[in-house]
Amino acid sequence: MVIVSAAPIVQLSVQPMIRFSANLSLMFRELPLLERFAAAREGGFQAVEIQIPYEYPAETLAHAADGAGMPVILINAPMGPDRTSPGMACRREHRDIFRAELDRAAEYAHALRTPCINVLAGRAAPEERIECLQQLTEHLSLAAEVLGAVGARALLETVNPLDAPGYCVPSFELAVEVLSRSDRRVGLQFDVYHAARLGLEPDAAFAAVHDRVAHVQFADCPGRHEPGTGTLPFERIFGAIERSGYGGWIGAEYHPSGSRTADSLGWLRARAG
Repeated sequence: MVIVSAAPIVQLSVQPMIRFSANLSLMFRELPLLERFAAAREGGFQAVEIQIPYEYPAETLAHAADGAGMPVILINAPMGPDRTSPGMACRREHRDIFRAELDRAAEYAHALRTPCINVLAGRAAPEERIECLQQLTEHLSLAAEVLGAVGARALLETVNPLDAPGYCVPSFELAVEVLSRSDRRVGLQFDVYHAARLGLEPDAAFAAVHDRVAHVQFADCPGRHEPGTGTLPFERIFGAIERSGYGGWIGAEYHPSGSRTADSLGWLRARAG
């Protein structure tokens, strides 16, 4: 009688597949917003983001998204009374407006079933930075409560000071420090373009903070156009994100270099094989 031993079971570690979303505030702008959902699907994306969705009723956007089969995975919280400002979460004088606008963001998150809300910090002068960071921490914790009630997660984004002078959180190190003092449910929104504008290697910058990252966005640099128009090594960057175990979405948030967004999607078609 020959006894054959069973082959050992080898467990393979499976890296999560990258899932790409299209930012409809920057892309497919050759079409009305409500038509961009279907265009993103036809272009090969699996989901969409909208920076400022509040020009349309939430139900109207939900109908367009559902009709195209495109989940809305991220929106920004309202920016505040100054439309030129990158948010208001750090501004103490806007506390009442911020609270009311959080409720509005929660309404949209609920209607659109959106899991992530980017709560932009706003600007702070050097002499008021300590006070503004304290207010930001309080507002992020409040956002975690209000948005968490509808199943959404508040995010904090680092924005480079070249594109947004005076932005309150101009480095990933400071963002992580703020998050360490805020409600644990608040995540980090990591943007490859902003990392590059800060003079960092985006893959290394991501690796340093990946345990706090809840959403990723990208554009090439310089120019903030599609991959291949600048100098960033996207295969290396995407590979680092995949190997990290990150399982969230990666949002294409760039200005297409031409007049038609479809003409800027060679990078996406190449990854699809």
